[in-house]
Amino acid sequence: MVKRPEAEAANLPRFQDETEAGDFWDTHSPLDYPDEFREVDVAFSRPLIKRGLTVKLSEDTLQDLRRLAAERGIGPSTLARMWILEHLKVESEHRPAMSPRGR
Repeated sequence: MVKRPEAEAANLPRFQDETEAGDFWDTHSPLDYPDEFREVDVAFSRPLIKRGLTVKLSEDTLQDLRRLAAERGIGPSTLARMWILEHLKVESEHRPAMSPRGR
């Protein structure tokens, strides 16, 4: 990309909000600011889901789950999994630790 003279010596501007930043980056490139950015290695760790579980729900409940999930921009299985994990965490915080054999 060709460097723009007005951006060569400039630091990145401060933005008041995401809209202002978006408007700026619509007309600019990070390549205009080579000293302002650096490459980083990013790794995402996602736990492996090894087994499935079938949960039977009424049609009304399933529709409610789908609607709530859509409002959050996720799938119904993801929302149900999040709720189960949250509930299990709360339960484990309120119970005394059990030995591995007692589980």
